Formats: sequence, structure tokens, C-alpha cells
Amino acid sequence: MKRVISLMVLIVLVISLAACGNKTIKIGVVLPDASEERWANQDGKFFKEELDKLGKGYEYEILFSDGDEAKEKQNVEALIAKGAQVIIITVEGSGAGAVQAAKEAGVTVIAHDRMAKKDATTIANYYTTFNSWNVGKAQGGHLVEKALANGCTTANKCDLAIFAGRVADWPNATYFFGGAMEEIQPQFGIFNIINVNDTFSSLGFYTEATFNTAAKNALQTAMLPVDTDWNAETAGVKAAALVSQLGSANKSAKDVYVLAPNDDTSAAIRQEFAKMQFPYARYYTTGQDASDVALASLMGDLVKGKGTQTMTVFKDTSKLVKDSVTIAKNVIDGVAGLTGLAAGPKIDNVDTAYTLIDTLTIDNKQNTYNLIFKTGYKSETSAAFSNINFAPYKS
Repeated sequence: MKRVISLMVLIVLVISLAACGNKTIKIGVVLPDASEERWANQDGKFFKEELDKLGKGYEYEILFSDGDEAKEKQNVEALIAKGAQVIIITVEGSGAGAVQAAKEAGVTVIAHDRMAKKDATTIANYYTTFNSWNVGKAQGGHLVEKALANGCTTANKCDLAIFAGRVADWPNATYFFGGAMEEIQPQFGIFNIINVNDTFSSLGFYTEATFNTAAKNALQTAMLPVDTDWNAETAGVKAAALVSQLGSANKSAKDVYVLAPNDDTSAAIRQEFAKMQFPYARYYTTGQDASDVALASLMGDLVKGKGTQTMTVFKDTSKLVKDSVTIAKNVIDGVAGLTGLAAGPKIDNVDTAYTLIDTLTIDNKQNTYNLIFKTGYKSETSAAFSNINFAPYKS
């Protein structure tokens, strides 16, 4: 008898666990990789906060794809099976399999920060993004501004190294690169391009207003040899090849200007440059995402900052997340998806919401403190910032 009761209890327990594992949801979120700071500690955290605020009737689940596009599609299918009406997704590559699965199920797709598409018709319903072209312009503009201020001229050229994000990350990486080139190309005369392969000198000149398919193809062709795949290790390997090409050249009296696509790759690239036998006297480089390492460097900590990073583009992902969640709520509520948001030009003919950006530089630590730490976006007590004295910035 006791054995029968025990079996019954076990059966009930298994059924209960299965029920919990198959809860009904309305909103699904799929993010790339929980091991990356951006997705685990920024977007992932903010999604939970924003979705919790919606309360009853907007049940949700957040899944990570571990950098695997096959798992990404499986995650989407799992969320559909649980009743998701809307899926917010940041894709690993194109997102073709994931968006096709959602479309076939009649589920609305919100591409968060990266476009999700298979083709012109199998594509996300909405896209939330920062103005990626302007991100690139901020990066390229920083390098040009510093180079001119430091006396780089056609008669006194300064070295320039160029790296790009993931070509497959459309439209972000291409727009980042295009915006940067818009700023740098008019000043090519003051630079000596030191990349292993120079695919940039003959590149046509494009602006966001003149961007078209031909521009896309030309920019992506130029990007391919310096595609970092948004991966620090890949960026380090390509930077090491560049440094090896420089050999034993004495650069100790020279400056170098490095277009790095984001903070993770920026750190990897500068660590390779630091291995030179005669490193550059001054190193200027870009980034984006306001990672802990980048912020430590901008605030003056070269140890936890892994060397010198002179700027990053701060894209407040909490605001981007809020936009994506707003669209999801609007869709569930039966109102136009972009209601209450700042709409911009459509990308791939998809309704697009834009979020503002800020530029942080090493020579304005007060601005970095005000935007990042004073607002609570990052905590001063984090171990990542233990070497920084914040007292001078609190008045």
C-alpha cells in the first residue's frame, strides 16, 4: 500500500514538474549567449525587469542560444509551443531558421538590435536598433579628430588600422563600418593604412542617405578581410597578423589610430599591439557597448581596462530593451507596434524604432561618470572598477 501511495505521489510530482516546464506564455525572448556580458548582464537583466513590470497577462520566458543558430531555432520553436504570440530575438547570424519557424506559426517577430531575416518576405515584423550609421560616424570621427589634433598631415602621415564587426550581422556591422568610413575617407591623406590587406583605399564614398545595394556590397567586400565575427579571439588573431607584419619597426615615437568595432574586440586588438617590440607612443582606438573593461580604461585603470581605450559608444541597452518590450505589449494589446516610440527610416522595409546613443571618451571622465555610474547603469562597487577613485566626480 505504501508503495502504491509512493508511486502515486511520484506520478503527481512528475505531472506537476511537466506542467511547470510547459507553462503558457505570451512573450518569448531569445538572446545569443549567456556567457557574454552584453546579453547576460545587460539586455537579459533589463528584459526581466521590463517584462516583470507588465504584470499578469504578459507572461514571458527568456532563453539563450549559446552562440548556436540551431539552438536558436529550437528556442523559438519551444517558445511557440508554449503559446508565445510575440518573440523578441537577437540572432547569432541571419536568424533565417528562427524567423521562418516563427512566421510559419503566425508569431510576430521583433528583431532586437540585429535584423532577423531569411529573405525579403521571411523577415522580422519590427526592428529595434540604435542608429548604427551614427555609431560608426562617432567612431570614425573620434579617430579623425584626434589625428588632426595631434598633427597628422599628408606630409606627416599617421598609422591607421581598420577592423570590422561580423559581415553577416546585417545591417548593424555594415552600417557601423559605413558610418566610420564616411568620417575617415575624406581624411585618408593623413593616414598610412597598415592593415595586412588594404581593401579600403579604393572604396567608394557612401553616406546613409546614398546607401543602396551597391554600397552594401562594396562595404561588405572591404570588410571581409578584417571581419572579427564580433569575437575577441578572432580579433586578436587578425591583430597579431598585422603586428607581425610590422615586425621590429620602431614605433615608439609614432601614434596609431585603430578602428575597432566594439569593446570586446577592441581590448583583444590593443593587447596584441602592446606586444610589439617597440610599441606606439600613443594609441587611439574605438569601441561600443560600454563594457566593464572599456569603462575601466576610460576612467583611467589600464590594468582592469586591459590597456588604453580612448572612446566607446554608449548605447543604453535598457532603453533599447524598453522599446522592444513596448512593441511586444502593443502587439498583444492590438495597437500599432510603434505606438509611443521614435520611429525612423525603415530597414529592409521593416518598421524600425531608433534609440539615442552617447559617446564616452577618455578625456571626459566626468561625462562617463555621470552617464554610467551616477545614473546607476553600472555600480561603482563592482569589482571591475575597484581600482578607480570615484570621489573627484561626485561633486
